Order: sequence, then C-alpha cells, then structure tokens
Amino acid sequence: MNNKRVLITGGEGFLGSYLVQYLSRIGGYDVVIFDKLDRDGTKKYPKTASFCKGNILSQSDIHACFDRYGPFAIVFHLASAMPNKADSDEMIWKTNVEGTKFLAAESARTGVKSFIFTSSNVTYGVPRDLPVTENTHTLPVETYGKSKKQAEEELEKYKNRMNIQIFRCPVISGIGRLGLQAILFEFISENRNVYVLGDGLNKYQFVDAGDVCTALEKAASISGFDIYTIGGDGVMTLRELYQSVIAYAKSSSKIISLPKFPALVALAILDRLNVSPLGVYQYSMIGQSMYADTTKIKKKLRWKPRKTNIDSFVENYEWYIQHKKEFTKIGSSNISANRSLPKMGIFTLLKKLS
Repeated sequence: MNNKRVLITGGEGFLGSYLVQYLSRIGGYDVVIFDKLDRDGTKKYPKTASFCKGNILSQSDIHACFDRYGPFAIVFHLASAMPNKADSDEMIWKTNVEGTKFLAAESARTGVKSFIFTSSNVTYGVPRDLPVTENTHTLPVETYGKSKKQAEEELEKYKNRMNIQIFRCPVISGIGRLGLQAILFEFISENRNVYVLGDGLNKYQFVDAGDVCTALEKAASISGFDIYTIGGDGVMTLRELYQSVIAYAKSSSKIISLPKFPALVALAILDRLNVSPLGVYQYSMIGQSMYADTTKIKKKLRWKPRKTNIDSFVENYEWYIQHKKEFTKIGSSNISANRSLPKMGIFTLLKKLS
C-alpha cells in the first residue's frame, strides 16, 4: 500500500514537530515540512520526512513546494503568527488570513483531498456561557482571534472542493512547550511566588500536543466541512493547576492573589509600554474561565485525550528542569515562539520581589 503524501505547514513549530513525529511513527504517510524557519539540526527527523523552506506569505514559495513535492493527499495547516510580541498585528493578519488563502487556493487547484486547519478558541473572545461549543457565537477581541475567525471563513469557501476540518484549540501544552509556561516554571523552580488574578478559581482548559495530533490525523479521513472544539479532560482552576505543579516540584512557592481589576489595568498599561510578555488576549483571559464541551469531537472522531491538563503540565515541568541549561537561542528568529523563552520584561522585577 502506498503511503499518503502530506504537507505540514509550520512543521518546525511546537505542534508541527509533534505531528511530524506522530505521523511518521504510526506509518502510512510521507511527510513534507513547509516552514520559513531553518531545519533544526538538533532534531532527529524520520527518514520519510522531507523539508521545504518557504514563507506562507509567498505564493511562489507555496507553488514551488507543491510543484516539487506534490501532489499531496492531505494538508495540515499549522503555520501561524502568534500574539507573542514578536509579530505585529499587521503580520498576524497577513500570515493567518492571506497565508491561509494562498495555501487553500493551491491545495484546491492541485486536488488535495483533505485540508486540516488549527484555529483557536480565542475566536470566542470572552464568552458569556461555558462550556463553549462549536455553536457558541464567535466574537474575538483582538487581532489574533479575528485573524483566525477570518481564516475559518476563507476556508469555508472551499468546502465543495475538498474536505475541510477545523479545530478550535485552547493553549497547547506538552513536553517541550516553553513560551509563557517557561516563566511559570522558572518562578516555581526558584521557589518564587506565583500570581493569580482574583481568587484564582477560574477554570482554564489546555490540551496536550500529543492528543491534538491524534485528533488531526483522525480528521484526515473525515468527509465534508466541520469545526470542532478540542481540549483536555480534568479541567482545573488555575489555582489548583499551579498548586499541583508546586507540589510536584516540592517548591516552597506560594500562590498570591492580586486584585483583579487593578491588575488588569496595570497589565494593559504595561502591554502598551511593551514591557510585559502578556498580550491583550492573554491578560484579558488570565482571570477568566475558559473551557470547551468536547462531546462532538469524542463522538465523531472517536477521540479521547490521554493526558489531563495536570499530566501535561507536570511532564513539561520535568522536561524543563532537565533541559533548562540547554536553552541557548533565546529570542532567536529561527525558533517558533512556543519553543523559545519569552522576554520577561517587567516580570524580571516581579520575580526579584517574589
């Protein structure tokens, strides 16, 4: 039986790296990675994986990749500009909307059968009712969420030309995830206090990267157009989650509650001054509950997450401790945001005071 040839955009990123390894491990796929980042020489790539360097904003790069490595049966579109201070609002919009349009057009033109897209739960904005479902009204509050919503709408235009499956993902955790989790882990590993807004009893859902990969692969065999909310089981309050990591680490860190409204005002000001690692959606939601009903994805895709939120965090904390001295490319433009350490900004002072 011939392997299916698949394209993974953003294959050098955090989730993309997981998906490359997962598809190669289960077999049946020839993987082509498309990314503007250079190939990471520290990673062991499967023999069935090829690398094509290109920018999702370049139609010629996309066409050249399809021309050289295609035809593709499946496209996993994971490439995305993130709200992480490194990308401007203009770049986020262009990458997430225009890049998706270019890729969808080329995929449809060349006969791609299935197009799988990772959107985000930020498309919901700050929902009035929880848990969110696939039918919850989308009302994003910032550029990243608006760009993901628009990308979904652009893809729906192609639903009669190829199968399209869209996943609205929460924050994806797992071994190797850095970004803002690295700040939390640094505070805990150094016995510094960690902070919540208000009482910290807001429930916040994450999902493990490995579990996302199994869902993406299952969706590749589904016909038609559909959207799924996805998330891990065992959703805890942020206070419970932080306390569980503190207990696992045998840390003396304490959880400190900050007055919610004054803290939000301060974070908004710090964001405008560009001295905080938290973007608009991140500081807006840090004191809010956000979790999804995953009934549909479990039933239709016969999918079930293997790891709870705390499983994923604890495993990643252990990995962080073991590899902390190896993080050498801080701020590098050749590493995705979720696989690099963020600039702590004002949090450096906060750590000293904690």
